[in-house]
Order: sequence, then C-alpha cells, then structure tokens
Amino acid sequence: MVGLSACASAPTTPQARQDTVAALPVVSPSSSLPATTHTVAAGETLWRIARMYQTDPEEIARFNKIQDSTIISAGQRLVIPGGQRKKITPASNFTAGGGTEDFIWPIKGHITAYFRQKTRGANNKGIDISTRDTQNIMASRDGRVVFIGKLTGYGQTIILDHKDGLRTVYCGYATSSVKLGDEVKQGTVLAKAGNVSGKDTDSLHFEIRRKHRPQNPLFYLD
Repeated sequence: MVGLSACASAPTTPQARQDTVAALPVVSPSSSLPATTHTVAAGETLWRIARMYQTDPEEIARFNKIQDSTIISAGQRLVIPGGQRKKITPASNFTAGGGTEDFIWPIKGHITAYFRQKTRGANNKGIDISTRDTQNIMASRDGRVVFIGKLTGYGQTIILDHKDGLRTVYCGYATSSVKLGDEVKQGTVLAKAGNVSGKDTDSLHFEIRRKHRPQNPLFYLD
C-alpha cells in the first residue's frame, strides 16, 4: 500500500518566491524541560543533529521556533530539548551496507513552494523545486523502489523505501530510469525532468515521510 493522499499542489507550482535564510533565535530552556545547546557545524542538518542526540528534528525545530522555510547555518546555536544525550559517532552516520543515512537534494533548482505552504486550498506535504527539461532527478538516499506510476493528485511518482521507517517521494518527472523493486544508491538517477504540465515552468514535488507522516524536507536535506 502506497499510503499517500493527494499533495497540496501538482508538480507545477504557483509563482516562485525567494529561498531565504532567516535568523534563528536561541530559546532558553524551561525549568521543566532539561536541555543542552549544540553549535551547528558546517554541513549539519536538523536530521543529523537529531540523530546525534537521539531526538526528533521537528522537536528541535519547535523548541527553537525554526520556521518551515528556514535553513540552519554553521555557527548557529540550537537548544536541544530533553537534556544531554549520548552523541552518535561520525562512523555511525553510515549504514551497514556503506550507504550514508543523510539525504541529498534530488535536483538542483529554486524552491517554488515550501512545506505546509498553503497551495490550492491545502497545505503542501513536501517542497516543490523548479526543474529544467532532461535534468536528472536523483535518489536522495539509498533505498528500494516500492512504487512507480501515476498517482491521483501527484502525477508520475516514484517512492523509495529506506528501511528505517523513512520514505522519499518524487513526483512530476517526464521519463523514469528505474523499475519496481530496484535497489538504488544515493545519487542514482531515478528519472528525467520535463515539462509535463505544458506551462512555461515546471517543478519536482519532493516529500520525506516518516512512518507515512510528512516531514519538512529542509530539516533533512544536506
């Protein structure tokens, strides 16, 4: 079972807005919720930091009032709710098969719709990224193709299962390069982008789901 409902917007999106990096506040921990601080290193994502402290990236985002359209930056101090946690060693950032647990951007482009942005009367369940014809759409992380085909409200869709409760969803491609059941590595070309809408611009709709629940991709993407 695919376990997806229609996304807020088809792969083509409304007028693009600028991708901005907002200044993030440091929130003082409450007396009832022990916490520690973490200084963001270059290349770190909320997903990687959350794994270090065995917590949830959305919990860190809520505690630090990080907005859905915000990207964290090196040198920024974050409060980690839940007290001091045992950090995961850098070596454990890789799976037993040698693949990384981090996520890469599936395509290079501008964000045209953000997570939870109101689009066509509903909240976006992922992000939309502008594309060019024949541009490669890549696997964000090692995984297995568990769905490939057309979904109502999504268009042409590929879903990868990452075997740890996380899945990535890629919607709005022109031609695919994989088939159902394929095991793919991070960076593998899954499909080619193309103007499938007939409009002047097109975009890839990309989701990360944790146990079928939509996550903000900006908290995960490296």
